[in-house]
Amino acid sequence: MILSQSNHLYSSYIFFSKLLKAFLIAIPFLLFSNGIGQSKIDSLSQLIDKEEIPAEKARLHLERAVLFSKNERKKSFNDVAVALEYYKSKGDKIGETDSYIAYGNLHFSYGEPKQAAHFDSLAIKLAETSSYNKGRAVATGNLGREFINFGNLKQAENLLITAIAQEESFKPQDKARLAELYNRYCILKGAQGNYVESLALIEKALEFCEGSNDDKLLTNVYNNYANTLSRLSKFDEAVEVHFKVIRLSEKMQDTTALLRTYNNLGIAFRNGGEYDKAITYYKKSIALAKKASNYKSLGLSLVNLATVYSQKEQLDAMDTLYTQGIHYFEMASDKGGIAFANHNYGNFLVNTKHYAEADKRLEKAYTLRKEIGATLSAASTLSVLGKSALEQKKWNVAEAYLLEAETVYKGKNRANRSLKELYGYLKDLYTEKGDFKKALQYQTQELELEKTIFTENEKVNTLKTETAYEMEKRDMQMALQKEKEELARQRLLFIGGGITLVLLLLSLSLWLRRKQLKERHQAQIINLDQEHRLNLSKSLKQTEQQERKKIAHKLHDEAGSMLSIAILNLKQLKSDVFKTGSNAEQKLETTQKILTDISDSVRNISHTLMPVVLEKYGLKAAIQEMVNAVNTSQKLKVEEIIEGLDDTSTWSEEFCLTVYRIVQEVMNNIIKHAQATNVLLQVVELEDSVTIYIEDNGKGMDDQAAKDGLGLKILKSNVEYLNGTIEINGNTNKGTFILAELPIEKLDT
Repeated sequence: MILSQSNHLYSSYIFFSKLLKAFLIAIPFLLFSNGIGQSKIDSLSQLIDKEEIPAEKARLHLERAVLFSKNERKKSFNDVAVALEYYKSKGDKIGETDSYIAYGNLHFSYGEPKQAAHFDSLAIKLAETSSYNKGRAVATGNLGREFINFGNLKQAENLLITAIAQEESFKPQDKARLAELYNRYCILKGAQGNYVESLALIEKALEFCEGSNDDKLLTNVYNNYANTLSRLSKFDEAVEVHFKVIRLSEKMQDTTALLRTYNNLGIAFRNGGEYDKAITYYKKSIALAKKASNYKSLGLSLVNLATVYSQKEQLDAMDTLYTQGIHYFEMASDKGGIAFANHNYGNFLVNTKHYAEADKRLEKAYTLRKEIGATLSAASTLSVLGKSALEQKKWNVAEAYLLEAETVYKGKNRANRSLKELYGYLKDLYTEKGDFKKALQYQTQELELEKTIFTENEKVNTLKTETAYEMEKRDMQMALQKEKEELARQRLLFIGGGITLVLLLLSLSLWLRRKQLKERHQAQIINLDQEHRLNLSKSLKQTEQQERKKIAHKLHDEAGSMLSIAILNLKQLKSDVFKTGSNAEQKLETTQKILTDISDSVRNISHTLMPVVLEKYGLKAAIQEMVNAVNTSQKLKVEEIIEGLDDTSTWSEEFCLTVYRIVQEVMNNIIKHAQATNVLLQVVELEDSVTIYIEDNGKGMDDQAAKDGLGLKILKSNVEYLNGTIEINGNTNKGTFILAELPIEKLDT
């Protein structure tokens, strides 16, 4: 274990050293990146001026078109227009196809996928009529890229599979193009949630990149590789790959790639709940973007930063961050970015009940997304507009928005969670309007989609576990193999000599050395085994808590929601169906009461398995709710003193839950056995630990059987699991007190 800790400390040192080095080295490159790009443009401009062959001059115009910066849009499109005019005048279908492909690439880079798809479609038709197979393959792959952006993943997948098959049929193969296509296919599978398949595809892209000198292509592939590893919870490997991207970006002096990498690191930390680290990387991205005047990256990082602050419930600067993000997207003329920022801002304003401004932002986002052809994103905005109208009790307006969004989502194999939220809004809408038939219909669809998402998550978790196991197994095998190779190498060093005494001494040294290595090897195996057992035990505990949480949510969301709808229906029938003088109304009331009791029981079971207030509002609120529930019964008065516990975001979920269970178990024992009337509950947060003191005025404990009961055994087991200490004392008719001290378990970093 000491060896393992040393390695961990060394790895952490290397990590932060690399990070500091990368950040310091990256800054000087910003001073030269614009100059390098400009020098390429200047060189091509000189060649164009000197070139006398019109066909070659047109080719150089297409090559220069993609090098201009985003604020030189007119020059880029002028170059393509010059080339296209020449090729049309000569009837050169191949050159004309390449020009349409160039138009598609430019429009896509400016965040205009709808226009890009138009030109790529023209290129495909023209390539087919002229039997230009290479152009058809390139345009087909690019059209797949646009369909990913539209959210039509099924059509995008068909296009990418076709493009890959066409490219692989060419002799020789264009490895760079195949790497780019597999990279896009990886993005598509990630959007579908198939992360393991996404990993296989990006590894295929890396195979085609092997030996490549195209650093820009390598940067794009490694970026997606790192993002895929993050989704599979392989954080250490993802960080290592991100550093490869940083080194490549430094080599190319590519500020944009560095910005993207810092932003991706911020996203990874945000998804992992490490909000402070996410903020650090977003701020680094913002600093670099300001130096490089990269307005699109500035807008993206500011909106992402606002999202993190929102998750931390630090809402003071939200308006400023969102408006700044929108401003920078506008400076970059990025319609997709403007829509993205307005959508997020509008959603935040709905959550904070500022409906007028929210609707204004959301309507602008919807208009822009429709304009650029991002239909699925537009449907997402419609859904939030419907939510806003629903909260304002504008039932007809909400219905129009939500039904329009539903027509877009149908047939798409993406954004199941967004569709589930939409069904929930529609259920609430029709419940408020009194249309219980439709409410029940959407409730059923919501539950069916919940089951599908639950099954998909289970599958992904299983695949993640299997992948982690295989990686761990492979690493152990490699370590053992290296150990064997090291032993063999050292053994060879001791072979030689011709004198008996020297041979004897060498043989003795070899024997001693082999014995030491064997003992060390055995010790390492024992350490690895112990560490593996500890990790396995912790994983099993976490899995148990996750399963309890899943069961709780399923009881609450499925059974509870269905019973609620049934109760609504019974209430409706009660007033409309039965006649005066019939005992049917009495039966109906009895049935209604039974259903209400079942609903309460399901909710109680759900809260027992995984307290909802603990998950949503934290440990302190959960304990206070428990105390309030006991005091409400008026059979037992609990006086609570809680010091600290205001911010437990850095504590592990397992630790918070175990502290809650300890307090819950003691309170249950007091209620069941102590015959007490008053209880003092004191929970105090110290620097590195939490103390729990509970004292009652009940009958106490005098017999050994009571002290060794199952409840106290469970209590002691929970305390020991957290490496804590507990003292229990009670005398006949003098009450009982329990004192536990638990070292705080932090989240893994």
